[in-house]
Order: sequence, then C-alpha cells, then structure tokens
Amino acid sequence: MQSNRKERTLIVTIAVNFVLILLKFGLAWFSGSLALKAGAWHSFSDIFVSGIVLAGLILSRREDLQRQHGISRIENAVALIVGLFILYVGVEIFVEVVRGDQPPLTNVPVVIAGAVLTIIISFFMARYKMYVGRETNSPSLIADGFHSRLDMYSSIVVVAGLAGYQIGLFNMDRVAAVVVVALVVWAGLEIILGALRALRSGRLAQVLHDKHLPGRADKWMPYLRKAGLPFLLIAWLSSGLYTVQWNQTGIEKRFGKPVETDVSPGLHFRLPWPFSTVDLVDVEKVRSVNTPESLMLTGDENLIEVSATAHYAVSNAFNYAYGISAPDKIIALAVESALRQNISRQPVDTVLTNAKDEIQQNTATEAQTVLNEIGAGIRLLTVQLTKASPPIEVLPAFKDVASAKEDQMTYLNEAYAYQNEIIPESRGQAAEIIAAAEAYREDKISSSRGEANAFTNRLSAFNQSRDITKTRLYIETMERVLPKVEKMIIDKRIDVQSTDLWMLNGRLSGQLLKEETPK
Repeated sequence: MQSNRKERTLIVTIAVNFVLILLKFGLAWFSGSLALKAGAWHSFSDIFVSGIVLAGLILSRREDLQRQHGISRIENAVALIVGLFILYVGVEIFVEVVRGDQPPLTNVPVVIAGAVLTIIISFFMARYKMYVGRETNSPSLIADGFHSRLDMYSSIVVVAGLAGYQIGLFNMDRVAAVVVVALVVWAGLEIILGALRALRSGRLAQVLHDKHLPGRADKWMPYLRKAGLPFLLIAWLSSGLYTVQWNQTGIEKRFGKPVETDVSPGLHFRLPWPFSTVDLVDVEKVRSVNTPESLMLTGDENLIEVSATAHYAVSNAFNYAYGISAPDKIIALAVESALRQNISRQPVDTVLTNAKDEIQQNTATEAQTVLNEIGAGIRLLTVQLTKASPPIEVLPAFKDVASAKEDQMTYLNEAYAYQNEIIPESRGQAAEIIAAAEAYREDKISSSRGEANAFTNRLSAFNQSRDITKTRLYIETMERVLPKVEKMIIDKRIDVQSTDLWMLNGRLSGQLLKEETPK
C-alpha cells in the first residue's frame, strides 16, 4: 500500500509539473527573461527526475522491503542518479546563461504575478512529496521533494530578478539566472553525497537536512586553502580567455560599458565575469527579413498587394548590436517605405510586368540610404519582390487585361518579325532589279554606240566610193537573193518571143527574163 501511495504521489506531481513547465515557458516567451527560461528548464528536468524515481519504486517491489530496515537499495541508487542529473542540469543552464544574449524584458509586472504563482505551486508540490516520503520512509521520494523545494527557491530568485529589472537594475535577470544555477548545483551535490553515504551504510539517505556540504566543507577547508582556492582563482582568470572566429567581430564590455567595439578574430583576454563580458556578432552571415503583405498605390492610382524579402549582412557590429533595437523590424520598415515610393512612380502594368528589376534595385538603394542615415550598421545585399499582384477581388479583371496585353505584345512581335523579314528581302530584290537595269542600260548604250560608229564608218566609206559601194551592195544583194530563185540566162541575141521555151512550162507568163549587164 505504501508503494502504491508513493507511486500515486509521483504521478500527481508529474501532472502538476507539466502545468508548471507550460506556465514558466509561457512567461519566459512573454517576457524574454533568461532566469525564467532557466527555471523552466529546471522544472522540465523535474519530470525526468520524477520518472526515474517512479521507475525505481516500481523496481523496488521485487526486493524484500523488510531487509536492511525496510530501505530499498534501488531507491538509494535512484537518489544518486537524481543527484547526478540535477548537477548536469545545473551545468547546462549555466552554459546557456553565459552564452545567451540578454534581451530587453517586456510585460514585467504581469510576468512577476505569474512567477509568484509558480512559487506557490512549487511550494505545495515539494511539501506534498516530502510528506509522503517521510510517511512511507522513501529516500528517493524525499530527494525528489527536495528538488521541488529547490525549484521553489529558484522561483523566488526569479521574482527578485524581475523586480530588480522593473526598478531599473537591468542585469538582475542574468544574476538571478546564475543564482538559480547555483541552487541547482547545491541540490545535486547534497543528493549525491547523501545517496553515496546511504549506499555505503545501508541506511536512509540524509538528503533533507543540508548537513553534508557544510560538514564536508569543514573537513576539506585546509586542502581548499592550499590547493583548491589557487586552482579556482586560476580557473576564474582563465575564463577571461575568449576566441573571436574568422566570421565574427567582438565587442568587449566592462561593467556593461563597451570599451572595445571592433575586436578582430583571434585569441584575446578580458577581465573575467562579472567585470567584463564579450558580445560576438557574426558579420559574414547573410540574414533575411520579410515585409508584410500590404496594399500599395501605383502611379496610375491602382491598388496592388506587395511584399518583399530583404537579404542583408552586418557592416558595423557595434552599431548593429547597440545602435538600434529590433533590426529586422527597422529593415522591414525601411524597405517597405522605399518600396511604396517606387511603386507610386510606376503604372500598374509595368509593376506587374517588366519594371520589377528596376523597382528592386531602386528600393535597395533608397532603403540603404535610410539605414545609413540612422547608423544601423547594416548592408543590404538584395531586395526581391515576393509578391506583386492585384487584390483578389479584382484579380479576374487584371488577368483579362494582362492576357490582352500579352496578346498585343505577341501580335506586335509577329509584325516586327515580318517587318524585319520582308524589308531586307524587298531591299535585296530592288537592288537586284536596279543592278539588272543598269547593266541592261550599259549594254544598250554600248551596243548602240558601236552600231552608230559602224554606220558612221560605212557612211564615210560610202561617200568616198559611191559607185564601188553601190556595185558591191548590188552584188552582195544578188548573192543573197539569187541562190534562192530559179534562174535562166538567155543570150541577148536570141528573140525570146519567137523561141519556144518549153522547159519553163509557162512560168514566165509572157514575161521576159533578160540578163542585163550592169553599166
């Protein structure tokens, strides 16, 4: 029955822990508090701790609970595991606090009220676990209750840190986170020492009375003075060494005031925490920010929905880290403002078609000018329009207009193509005709001149020997004509009328052919 009671107690506390975790994470997100985040992770570890304890209780059923004065060796071993886990969680939280950036806290009064509620929940949960642990003589349940009580202490420290931040002590949240880590480590060491002693002696682990660490401290103090303290001093001084990577720029602060704003890559030394801290800014990383979708008025008084994505890098680490707050929001506002100005200079058709490149380049230039004026330490790389479309209510009409514009451009391109094809072809044909005509003209002129010259030469020769020429022409003509006709040569002494020329077969028809001798 006692075992069942312990198990029921753990199941109830695990359920309450879930509520506590959600509450702390919600408050941490709502405020940005590192201490609340550390406390939330500590409460998150409670679930694993309670789960381990619950598993140990289930396994302990198989042992003889009357042996060794009713104390289960498995429960003591589980208590040791719980202590080691708590110690590990403390180290993890400390690393997170040291490496994390301190964001500005928001909604602090509301968050303080929620943190007070976590104190109340942790208090009653711890009392409940420890009460059932004493009643059932369970060291593991008592250890888990001690861990929940430590969670209550950490919640008190968180409230103190938030209250200090509210009155102007802005580093109190980080200090509270460190105190929470110290409480976690203290609880882990107490549980580990108590569990080890119980396993060695076979008795109940004394983890509730906080006697192990003070007793051990008195015993170890001479050794700590001789070796421990110098070692801790050396370890503390060595924590001042830090490395700036090739893609980073360091900003060293002393008591919160920047003293070195451009620490180059390499190994450096600063005064250890809490005197000095270093912020590392990645100046090579390409970051991006999106502008929200918004309605913008074009140059021809049309409304379109526009959004853009800006890619940027850090050009001045100090200005980026301390010159502005919420850099992504500032960049988005600068880009959106420049984008509105450029959209207002263009008609809607060009914005939706062929003016996007021009708008993107002009927007990047104008937004960069604004960021330079406010000293943002940011270099815009590109601005890309991710959306430029008409409102959904008039989208079909815009699509029709865009289709008509595309058809117009298609027809114009086809006409220009035909023009570019037919004009050179026509010019070639015209040049060919002109060349042929000029060749024909030159041929005719040359041949006419040749014929005229030949005729002139003949005329000159004719005028010099007219009779000879006439005779020659006559002879040449006869030579061309006579071979084609039938001829009969009759001596002039013969009387044709009295002669029967039967061989003519009447073809003369009474006509006489007479050979005349040229005179």
